[in-house]
Amino acid sequence: MKKTTTYLAAAALVAGTVLALGGAAYAQSSANTELTQTITAGTLHTDIVDSNGDPVTAPSISMNTTTTSASAQTTTGTYGSSGERVYISNPSAAAGGWNLTVAATDGLTALWRDGGSETFDYNDGAGAGQLTINPAAGTITPVGGASMTGVSLGASTAFLEGTVDTITLASADATSADVWEGHIEGMGVSQTIPGGQAPGTYRISLTQTLTAQ
Repeated sequence: MKKTTTYLAAAALVAGTVLALGGAAYAQSSANTELTQTITAGTLHTDIVDSNGDPVTAPSISMNTTTTSASAQTTTGTYGSSGERVYISNPSAAAGGWNLTVAATDGLTALWRDGGSETFDYNDGAGAGQLTINPAAGTITPVGGASMTGVSLGASTAFLEGTVDTITLASADATSADVWEGHIEGMGVSQTIPGGQAPGTYRISLTQTLTAQ
């Protein structure tokens, strides 16, 4: 008898009817509620982040220290480390792909400066100083299982005033995932320093930019 009663009560709930059990009347009804969820595309974003994904306040690249010399010499550094990763995010903002580039913050007339009167070039091909970035030496790591299809690192390139004012660090073509996130570490950096350059601590600022193709 208990089994039959349970079955009938369930039938009454589904059917939405009034069923009398032992002289008592039970009314059943139902109402539908529709849930709506909107998901919007975000905006392209690049930054320098730490291993936790938090933005680094004052990121920097330290070139190896050298001794002043009468001859030209080359110093090296690393762009993107475990503590200062180059972060890329495309939250469905660039379906046709994207480009991550870097350029001198002050433009093609920028200089390495010691804070005083001493300077040297970053984009001179005639021996006055030239900066080269080699993205291909780095490692690009997708986040959250994102596919690497269509995503690649740029080639080693030297700045040359008026000819190469920006360098491609990474790019994604139209075959890449519409939603993609990742970071880059270990890109090579080298700078030729002209002979006879005065001793000092020199600085130059770079700006990385992420744009849709």
